[in-house]
This record gives sequence, structure tokens and C-alpha cells, in this order.
Amino acid sequence: MNFFEQQQKARSRTTLLVFLYTAAVIVLAAVIFTAIIAFTQSVELAAVGTGILVLIVFFASLFKTSQLSAGGGRLVAESLGGRLIAPSSSNPIERRLYNIVEEVALAAGVPVPAVYLMDSEHSINAFAAGFSPNEAVIGVNRGTVELLTRDELQGVIAHEFSHIINGDMRMNLRLIGILFGIQILALIGYWAMRLAWYMPRSSSRSGKNSGAGIALMFLLGGLALMILGYVGIFFSAIIKATISRQREFLADASAVQFTRNPNGIAGALKKIGCPKIGSGISSPGAAEASHMFFGDVYQMFSLGGLLATHPPLTKRIKTIDPTFDGKFPQVIYPVNTVEEPRRSTKPAIPIPPIAGTILTPAMLSAAEDTLKQVPQKISEDAGNPLTAQAVFFAVLLDGDDATRQKQLDAIPTDFVRQETQRHFENVQTLPPELKIPLVQRVMSALRHLSQQQYRQFTAVVDTLIAADNKMDLFEYTIKAMLLRDLDIYFGMAKHLAVRYSRLSAVQEQAAQVLSYLAYSGHENMPEVQSAYNTAARQLGLTTPLLPADGISPIQFDRALRILAETSPELKHVIFDSFICCVKADGKIVPKEAELMRAIAAMLAIPMPQQF
Repeated sequence: MNFFEQQQKARSRTTLLVFLYTAAVIVLAAVIFTAIIAFTQSVELAAVGTGILVLIVFFASLFKTSQLSAGGGRLVAESLGGRLIAPSSSNPIERRLYNIVEEVALAAGVPVPAVYLMDSEHSINAFAAGFSPNEAVIGVNRGTVELLTRDELQGVIAHEFSHIINGDMRMNLRLIGILFGIQILALIGYWAMRLAWYMPRSSSRSGKNSGAGIALMFLLGGLALMILGYVGIFFSAIIKATISRQREFLADASAVQFTRNPNGIAGALKKIGCPKIGSGISSPGAAEASHMFFGDVYQMFSLGGLLATHPPLTKRIKTIDPTFDGKFPQVIYPVNTVEEPRRSTKPAIPIPPIAGTILTPAMLSAAEDTLKQVPQKISEDAGNPLTAQAVFFAVLLDGDDATRQKQLDAIPTDFVRQETQRHFENVQTLPPELKIPLVQRVMSALRHLSQQQYRQFTAVVDTLIAADNKMDLFEYTIKAMLLRDLDIYFGMAKHLAVRYSRLSAVQEQAAQVLSYLAYSGHENMPEVQSAYNTAARQLGLTTPLLPADGISPIQFDRALRILAETSPELKHVIFDSFICCVKADGKIVPKEAELMRAIAAMLAIPMPQQF
């Protein structure tokens, strides 16, 4: 799938969501107004009551959305009973799950998501949550990792990565926040009725049944609010179904195109249909997050599919496997599914092209091969939060002895300093193409630090980079990855906002980056000018090439930070012009590839290692 196109479509669905939410609130207000009129015969009281309840709905949506903005996907995973898996886990099924997530993330060119295992859920299900690929989490039921083969689990994970890359996650979180307000009346009614049950039935002074009267008022008021609230729940279900249902077909098809193995995801869906397995979730928070899951969370009266958040299971399977006869397999729980990694050689069944793809089987194979090249000891230490810091620091150590000693002295902990020094020689011998994947693996382990520990870690990183009084492209890329991944994860940076939708607003910044690229990858002025002119024409940029001494690294960084806040559609054409610039002479030199990786990291664009 095309990352930029899907991100733009996700933004357009926000407009649809706002429209549906407004319509639902209007209808709910009309129902409330009519109900109050029917009981009180007072227009004034009906207007005041309706206004109060609508304000409650609005502020409840605002509160939930704000809460999710602060906690992101991590909040959702923890509310569903998820347990964060350590990259260094020695549990075989946890290791297999994490390895698959890591492979797919590397192939897609996105940070490795935090992986949560829902130990108490023995059905087959999974979800992806977060506001951007840089701070996504993946949650998986224990039944999913225990009942599925590696190919089937890989199909499920590829399905979830489709949601990560195409912007569905942000929309899904917005749905939870906005729909919470519509459903709040039912929750208030439920708690009012529970409170009525525990109220005293008489007054302690007079002995009269005034307490019973108050309890009855709470009971009847709660019942009325629950009835009105279920009107909101009905509309919430319609909105969730409207927004999310067709996205499941897209994610299924993307998973097949990516893994080139229809039997993987089809096998997982067939096992969901097996008696006593299913995809149900027992967590109390499952209802509000039902649209985020791989399979149906619960069965309900769906009015002919009107309220269903997912397409019918049989239809999903037949779309992938037209030979499916409707008979689901028998699965005995638990089963031994921890087998050696293998690549499927079966061709994908024909599926109509979606919109192009940024995930291919070749990328997945290359990612698997890349991870295997990392020495086992480094790989193991990269998965432990404490030793992972040492691996990260070792990547940043300078080749000059004096500078390196200055860097080592800046590491405050003796153990981490010794481990950093021990890893230095092994890390330095790694080929350049392995260092970014290694950093990505380390960053995944660093999610297990506390916020205070992470602040201390980044302070050391800044000191190590500044030790030689300069910042090279590799160091810049790492800083950009930290900014767009862990800084957001730990609440130290905000999610990227869209501030610019027109080229005219950012043409100066686009010209600065294009000029920097043109000078970096071409040897003489005619080639520099030609590369810039070709890219500028493609972008529709009229700004001339800037002089070589007029673009400092600081200006380059500032320009990228502004371009990071462009709309997906505009970011697409700008990034394409950057690629056009580096390819203008028919080749991409290492420095150009490194620059593009730095740009992609700063703009939060998935960038496969094979660029």
C-alpha cells in the first residue's frame, strides 16, 4: 500500500467521523428533549436538561480523547490487561512473537512497536494501537501465539502492520475517545442504579423512608439515563461499523501481498471459526476497543451486518481462499507451534491491486537475513534494557582514542561504561547497513526504562554526540529516530501535527533541503544544478538553487522540522522530489542514501533498509 495515500485517506475519514459524531449527538439531543417533554410537559426544563446532557457528552469525549493522547497505544494495551514483552524474553513463544514483529518492522522501515501479550485471553485475536507508526503498540492474545503456526502468526502481524502504516490506528483511537462521550449516559445510568441499590432505605433521625425515596429517584433516573444511553451506544456501533469494516478487507489483502502466503492469514481466520476458540475478549475494556481487533470481539445482533465492526468471517476467508468450503478445522488447545522460521514458497492468490505497496516479500526476507547477521551476543544484549544502553553508546563511540575516552568518561554508571567498552570493537566491525537495524532493536528495549532513566540516557547520548564538536549524518539520524520514537513514547515530545497543506507555505524549506541534497550527491556544479532543477520542476518549485555556503546543518534541521508538519499529500510530493534529486544522475551514493534515511526519520516516513 502507498503510505502517503493511506495516511491522506485516514485524514479524510476524520471529516467523516466528525460528521457522524455531530449527527449522532443531534439525534441523541432530540431523543432526550422529546423524552423530557413527554414526562414533564415543560419546554424550558427539556431545553435545560438536554443542554446539560449534551455538555456532559461533549466534555466526556474531550476528556477521553485527552487521556488517550497522553497514554496512546500503551494506555489501550494496559487497559485490556496486556503485559509488555521484553525483547530479551527467554520464553520460546514470546521470543517467536517478538522476532516476527521485529522482522516486519524492519522490512517496513518503521520502529519496532512495543509488544503486549494478553495472558488471560485464550482466544485468537490481536490489535495495533497508537497515534503514529513511531509510537505504535501491538497487542496479542495468548491464544494467538499458542494456537497459530509461525506462518499464521506472521499473517496476523502483517495484518496489524497494515493498520499501523495506513493511519487506521489514529482513527481507531479517535473513535474510542469520541464515542466514549456518546456512551457516557449509559455508564452514568448504570452507576446511578448501582448506587441506588446500596443506599440506606431510611433516615437515621426520623426513621421515615426518605432514604428509600432518594434511592428510588436514583434508580428511576439511572434507568432513564441507561435507556437514553443505549440510543447513544446504538449510534456508536453504527459509526464504528461505518469507519472500520472495509479496512479489515484492505488489511487482509495487504497481509497476503506482503507475506506472499495466503494460507497464513487464512489459516488464522479458519482457526477463529473453530468451536471453543473464537476471537472473543473477556476484558471489560474490549467493547470500546472492539473495532481495533483482528477478529470480532463479541457477537451481537447486527441488523443484517449494519452494526458489525468486521466483515463476516466466512467472507473474509473466501476473499483470501476461494476454495474454502465453510468447514472450520478442529483445534486442540494448547498446541506446540514453536517451529523454526521458514519462508513460504507458495504463490499468492490473485488479489486486485490496492494502491501499490511499501511492503513486499523481498523486504521481509531481507529483514530476516539482516537480523541474522547481527552477532548473537550483541543481539542478546540489545534486548536487555540495561545492556541495550551500552550497545547504543558503543555505536556512538568515536574511532579517535582521545575522543572515545572523553565519551566513556561521560557515562555515569561503571557497569554500563564497562559494557560499552566491551561492545565497542564488535559494533565497530559491523557493516554500516546493520547499524540502523541494531539501533532500532535497542530502542525497542529502551521502552522498558522509566521516564527518569530515559532522560538520563538521552543526556548521555547528547554528550557522546557532542564530544567531537560535530554531528555526522549517522548521529543526526539516530537523534531523529529518538525524537520521533522514544521522545514521544515517554511524553517528552508531541505527536506531529499537520500545519501546512500548501507548497507555498514551505517552499523555502523545501528549497533548502533540495539544495543540500543536490550538493551532497553530485561532484560538479552542472550536475548539482541539473539534479536540483529536475527535482524542483517535479515539485513545482520556483525557488532557485541556494549557494553551497548558504545552507548550514542547523538550517537543514530546521527546514526538516517544518516539513515534518505538512499534510500527508504534500509530504508525499515533497519526499518524491527528494528521491528524484538523489536519483537524477542514475545512481545513489552511500551519502545520499544516508541523507534520505535521516530525512525519512525526521519526517516520520517508513524507510526500508533496502533503499
